[in-house]
Amino acid sequence: MKYANVVLVSCLILVLSLLIQTMRSNGEPQAAYGKSDRALADLQASAKRQEAALAQLKETLPDLGEYMTTFQLHIGKLWFAANASNWELADYELNELDESMEAAGALHSIKNEVNVSGVLDAIRKTQLAGVADSIKSKNSVEFEKNYDETLSACNGCHESAGFKFISIVRPKAPPVTNQAWELAK
Repeated sequence: MKYANVVLVSCLILVLSLLIQTMRSNGEPQAAYGKSDRALADLQASAKRQEAALAQLKETLPDLGEYMTTFQLHIGKLWFAANASNWELADYELNELDESMEAAGALHSIKNEVNVSGVLDAIRKTQLAGVADSIKSKNSVEFEKNYDETLSACNGCHESAGFKFISIVRPKAPPVTNQAWELAK
């Protein structure tokens, strides 16, 4: 029993000794803990501000529908440029379409279990690559074939994603009336 009391008293002395040393250090450990708590709180507040800024930025970015409208404009302009044998303009519009598809792919959109971003990437690598080849070779017959395959791929995605009512076709009238399609002579 005496031995247990000696151990207990020794432990109490040790605890008191540590307490006295902590108090003599002018509260430095406590100050350090306080500083790290403030730093953590500041970091958390900064993270919340960044999350809010990111959410606000996301609201200003185009959504998938806006990109689809942009695709439609470029694919219409592409058609009229190629039909006028303005291959340089056709190449330009194809590149604009490709850039827009790449940007839309970054949205990582999934519609009715269809990975739209994956479909866009596949169209860029297959159908648009065929369109690019026909533009480089200035081959109108191949261009029309590849163009129609691109429209078919787009419409297939619309159907798979539950938007069967959106069907893109060859344009009958220019999408804009203030652009010359033929090359200046």
